[in-house]
Amino acid sequence: MARAVLCGVLALLPALAGGAATAAPGARAAARACGTDTTAVGRADRPVAGTLVSAVRADGRTEQFQQFYDTSTMGGLPFVWHRSQDEPGGAYGGWERVSATPVGPKLYEVDAVENAVGELEVFFSSYGGFCHTVLRTPDDAWPPAEGFELAPPPYHGGLSLFKERDGRLHAFAASRSTGAAMEVRSQYANTDDHWGGVRATGLVPESGVGLSAPSVTQLPDGRLRLVAREWNRDRYWTATERDRFLSWEPWRLCADAACS
Repeated sequence: MARAVLCGVLALLPALAGGAATAAPGARAAARACGTDTTAVGRADRPVAGTLVSAVRADGRTEQFQQFYDTSTMGGLPFVWHRSQDEPGGAYGGWERVSATPVGPKLYEVDAVENAVGELEVFFSSYGGFCHTVLRTPDDAWPPAEGFELAPPPYHGGLSLFKERDGRLHAFAASRSTGAAMEVRSQYANTDDHWGGVRATGLVPESGVGLSAPSVTQLPDGRLRLVAREWNRDRYWTATERDRFLSWEPWRLCADAACS
C-alpha cells in the first residue's frame, strides 16, 4: 500500500510543479484505439520482412518478437508474435500471438524490454498511438493490450525507450500538443511496473519546429539528457532534466549532431 501511495504522490509532483501536460485530444483518441481485430483467427501465416526484434533478459535468455500477417483477416495489417528461449543460447519455443490488436498502418514499430522486476513489456504502434502489454511471468498468457497515451504526430518517429541504471523505464515520443515538444512517461520506482502519467518537456524556442523520437542518455547525477533531430531537416536540439521527474531545462539548438 505504501508503495502504491508513493507512486501516486510522485505522479502528482509534476502537476504541482507546473511541469506536467495532459495528453492532447489526438493522443487520448489514439490511447483508446487498441481494439482487437475479431476477424483474425490467430495464424502466423507470413512473416513481415525486417521486423524481428530481440530483447535480452538479465539471465541471458533472448525474447524474440516478429510481425506476421494473418490471412484469415481482411484488415491487411500484421500482428506481433513472441517466442522465448528456455535457456541462454538454447533453442526457441513456438511462436505465440501477443495481441489481437494489429500493428500499423504507416508506423509499424514494436519495442520490447525486460523491466526491473523481470517482467516483459511490449509496446507497438496501432492506428496512430502506442499499445502496451506486460507478460508478468513466462507461464502467463499475454493480457489484452491497452493504450499507452503517447501518440507522436505522423512522420515524427515512434517511441524511444530508455532503461536507467537501476532498471526503471522511460518512454519518450514527439508531442501532438501545442504546449510541448516532447512527452514522456516514467516508472518512478524500480520495484513494480507502474507507469506515471504523461509529462511534457516544454516547447522548442522556435516556431514551426517538430522533433523526432530522441536519443536518451543518463548523466552521472542521474538526470536524463535528450537529443532529437527535427523531423524534416538536419538540425538537432537537446534538453536536460532540471529536477528528476519534475522539470526540464529549455531546449537549445545544437552545433552538431552529437550536441557536444
